[in-house]
Amino acid sequence: MIRNVVFDMGGVLFSYDPPAFVRRYCQDSAAAGLIGRELFGAPEWEQLDRGTMTDEAYLAAVLPRIPESLWTVSRYLFEHWHEMPRPFPEMERLIRALKGSGYGIYLLSNMSTRFYRFYRNIPAMHWFDGMLISADVHLLKPEPDIYCSLFRRFGLAPEECFFLDDRPENVRAGEQLGMRGFLFRHNYEDLAEAF
Repeated sequence: MIRNVVFDMGGVLFSYDPPAFVRRYCQDSAAAGLIGRELFGAPEWEQLDRGTMTDEAYLAAVLPRIPESLWTVSRYLFEHWHEMPRPFPEMERLIRALKGSGYGIYLLSNMSTRFYRFYRNIPAMHWFDGMLISADVHLLKPEPDIYCSLFRRFGLAPEECFFLDDRPENVRAGEQLGMRGFLFRHNYEDLAEAF
């Protein structure tokens, strides 16, 4: 019996669209593409999410791969990327309804410690019973240990958890540990029927 619903964050609770965010501040399409790839698609981003690299160290590693003429806008974009997310109102309504029906609501997200600067701006977060982000435990989905950390921290039985994520590999990893998984693609009708 499902008693708890575990949510991913980016792409599930809110939109996350770095190319559109970059284009708002950099109209040159070639420069915007370069900044987007190097700033938000760098291999070092995983270290931010894992909590093993600071923001300052990240910029020091990434900026040399960007022309110096674009450093000012790149720094600005990196320092303000947490302003990018736009909450999905449909998801907030769903979470509120689930909470009202007695489900436990939890977060499991690959996210840097920047999370603590913006999560209160997401209305749905008001309803959560517990949150675990990757940077706090130095683990990343789909590594099994991050799911086990969630179970231990909040006393959750995997078979009583319904897990939503927008990445198939993360859903599969949760299912392999006993959770019921759901690949979220803004398929709200399918999601509503899953409960």
